[in-house]
Amino acid sequence: MGGRLLAVSCGSWLGKVLAGLAVFAVTLLAEPIGASGQEVEPVRVATFNAYLLSPIFKCANPNFADCLIQIHGQTEKQAKHLAETILKDTDRFDIIAINEAWDEDAKQILIDRLTPVYPNFVRKIDAALLKVRPQAIVDAITSLDPAAAVAIYGEPIEKIDGEDSGLMFFAKKEFKFLPLPDGSFKWGKNDGETLDAATDEVGFTLYDHCGGVDCLSGKGAAIVRLLHQPSQSNYTVVFTHAQADYFDKSPPELHADARDAQFDQVQKLIETTLSPLTAAQRKRERVLVMGDLNVPLFHQPMGEWARRFASPGKYWTSKHYDSWAATNRADPGISNYIDGERYDYILAAPQPYLSGGIEGPICVQHVTIPVDFVNLESDHNLLIADLNLGNSFCHPGIAYQVDLKPKKGPDGKPQAEEVIDFRNGQDVTQIRFPGSMQWFHVVRQDAGSYSIGADNPGVNIDIYQPSNMTTPISSYYGDTRTVHDGEQTFTVHTYALPKEFFIRVTGKDRDWRGNYALLVRRHTCATKEEACPLQPGEPPQFASLTEAGSLLGSQDEAWFRFDVVGEADSGADQTVTLTADGLPDPNGYKATLEEFDNPHGGEPPIAISGSSRIVSDAMGNGTHGYLVVHQAAAGNQPVRVRASMQTTVRNLEIKALICEDETNPEFGSDDIFTQLSIDSRTIRFPASGEVEFDCDDSADQKDWATRFGRSTLTFVDHAGLKVFEQDTIRDDPSHVRDFPDLPAGASSIDGVRTPLVWKFEGGRYRLNYELTMRRNEPVAAAP
Repeated sequence: MGGRLLAVSCGSWLGKVLAGLAVFAVTLLAEPIGASGQEVEPVRVATFNAYLLSPIFKCANPNFADCLIQIHGQTEKQAKHLAETILKDTDRFDIIAINEAWDEDAKQILIDRLTPVYPNFVRKIDAALLKVRPQAIVDAITSLDPAAAVAIYGEPIEKIDGEDSGLMFFAKKEFKFLPLPDGSFKWGKNDGETLDAATDEVGFTLYDHCGGVDCLSGKGAAIVRLLHQPSQSNYTVVFTHAQADYFDKSPPELHADARDAQFDQVQKLIETTLSPLTAAQRKRERVLVMGDLNVPLFHQPMGEWARRFASPGKYWTSKHYDSWAATNRADPGISNYIDGERYDYILAAPQPYLSGGIEGPICVQHVTIPVDFVNLESDHNLLIADLNLGNSFCHPGIAYQVDLKPKKGPDGKPQAEEVIDFRNGQDVTQIRFPGSMQWFHVVRQDAGSYSIGADNPGVNIDIYQPSNMTTPISSYYGDTRTVHDGEQTFTVHTYALPKEFFIRVTGKDRDWRGNYALLVRRHTCATKEEACPLQPGEPPQFASLTEAGSLLGSQDEAWFRFDVVGEADSGADQTVTLTADGLPDPNGYKATLEEFDNPHGGEPPIAISGSSRIVSDAMGNGTHGYLVVHQAAAGNQPVRVRASMQTTVRNLEIKALICEDETNPEFGSDDIFTQLSIDSRTIRFPASGEVEFDCDDSADQKDWATRFGRSTLTFVDHAGLKVFEQDTIRDDPSHVRDFPDLPAGASSIDGVRTPLVWKFEGGRYRLNYELTMRRNEPVAAAP
């Protein structure tokens, strides 16, 4: 279709700061390119703040002796957990940059476990900090507990040399370290510089500016250059850990000025190292900057993110861009759930992919926060970016804008769909390269039901809500069904979707490539076969009963399917309320239950209330049927009706119980048990005994779900938790904290960002959880 302009709508959280940026434009490629030789480049990169702290960052308090005993083996256990999580699916990561890896034993565990798969590594980068910033180190130590520091390091204050950079790096065997084009920043060649790596071609700049306790470590930026051997492309990767702010201090310690200076150093590191490359070589160089950059987006004073990453003409906007903001504009991308901030970044160079072939910039196809890393011991989440050669619609920022044109279907009923395949003779739907993605964007006035699928079994389809680009929306039906459209046959899933969503198409495996066509059909609810499914807590589903003589087909019924899933652990049924709204005349419009089946009861009555028809009753798991709105006779205007479903059932997923501060006095450890009240039951956990917590300085968290035996509990009335601390002198029971009610219009509460909190005398605990009205999984088999 030649040059097609795709408008990209800014999401709520970035709308203001991105208003000055240019609107993306995409020109479709005219001819397919074969995937051979240089045209094979699926690469996935990740960065993670691993929270593998050394003893000085855990026990720098007056109770250091007790703390050192209590933390023995903890960090090593965390490192093993991290390595296991990485290795359970190594296809997800080709390059991994790690920061906050300060504990020496933890480093060695990662090296021992990861290098068989990731043989290209950087284990340690260190500097003689006493020579560089002696007074800053003394100030940092005395701001903690000097006696603790002396005991931990076994040196007097004036001889303590602080910690290393905390940086580690791993890359698969498909990569090979290359010499740095300019070796000015090569590390390990001068006195006081320590480098432990699989290569000596590692550059590093130790940050000159630091603030507070950050001065106790050798934070800086490292640079390596790698050859991706399958594609023969070169990757320059910078990995770093920038100066932090400390919002929990009183007053807060803010260090934007130190970060400004550090970003200047990173810029100099990159430009100096790559300066010998020609303009043509720089154009083909894949340059990434990854790590915990500590640039806040949501904390006051605001503006640092926009000043750095949304200011055209500035180096960190025009030369390197925030790949999350370019691809996931409405998703806040929280990577630190304690502060509720997006601290972790993957920056790419030189600008987002818009159009062109392999000579252009690499396409950052998708940036996500994998959910299995959320439950690790770190307070940060892992961030991953999927890279590939540029392709049509290869990231959400240049997604194909789906145009659902209404028409009369072959059965005479209204239909709204688009089959996306060829446009103006160009095949716009194809996985051009192994690992390619294509994105499609749907924006409508209201939420709706859809059948979405492809005509090629080689592709996968995932649907994302703009505010959560990591976890796909589940289909309504657990099985596929077949839809015929003209001469094409599509295998589709049915979805109940919000008014805006993205469709991602990928190959079923990372090596697949080929052509396909995509069907996006919005249900008009006109028939039982394409009924609009209702889901509790989701926006209403809409349908239009047509006027007399409509050219788009005739529709006098609107079919809404419902399936009741789940029951309380107590065995109590949930109360389900079905509502049909917008029916103006009780004489001319009615609502009926069709094919209703409730295993635990009969058919409930339908109450008429003004323009509403309401069904409400206790319904057991497996209850299903259709709420059907009927129009006796078509009038002069279409009648817009809607239906919705609500339920009293709640699914509670318990995650981690976290000790932020021990009960008073802070010596020894806390012995904790909990008491859960759920509907009519009270459960002690653990069933007997207590669980030991120690958090003299850093937090101590336990996976409470594993100890319960199952993570998800279901209730219909009430749930609350009480935390007890068993003490040899005096027990410290807390107050009961009730799990909150779901706000109107919400189907879930993220209890990781808004946990339950208990405050004891001198102590503080919190519980991470998730509360949902429904689970993100199919609710029924396809008809």
